[in-house]
Amino acid sequence: MKKIVAALASILLVSTTFAQTTAPSEANKAQLKANGEKSEAQATANKKKAEAQSDADKAQASANEDKASAQADADKKAAKVQKATTMKDASDARADAARAQAKADKKKSEAQTKADRKKQHASHDANVAQAKADKEKVEAQNDANKKAADEKVDAAKKQ
Repeated sequence: MKKIVAALASILLVSTTFAQTTAPSEANKAQLKANGEKSEAQATANKKKAEAQSDADKAQASANEDKASAQADADKKAAKVQKATTMKDASDARADAARAQAKADKKKSEAQTKADRKKQHASHDANVAQAKADKEKVEAQNDANKKAADEKVDAAKKQ
């Protein structure tokens, strides 16, 4: 009789242990899934941030080209002052050069403002992407935690 009780106790112990070991396995799967989702969310955010930075860099490069072109036009007008042969020609050339420089300064300012605006938008987009990734990571971790807790409850009920 003692052998039968011992055998039954052993079977109960094994089945209880088995029930408890399956729970962490499922919880581990949920955690691995959450980790994958968190990595994917961060990778997406990093990609969007890189795209935003690229856009900002392109906008700045474009602004630099526009500023250089505008300044080159002003410099051409200024060079005409040196070529003037009469006082009137020199005066007209100086006036043209001054207008060209004012126009160049305005174009440079507008180009930089446009680039700065694009940089702000890019920064905003990057921040939104990171916030979304953070939210997705929290949701994924919450799902894994809930799965683990549910399995602990189920395992406790089986005991």
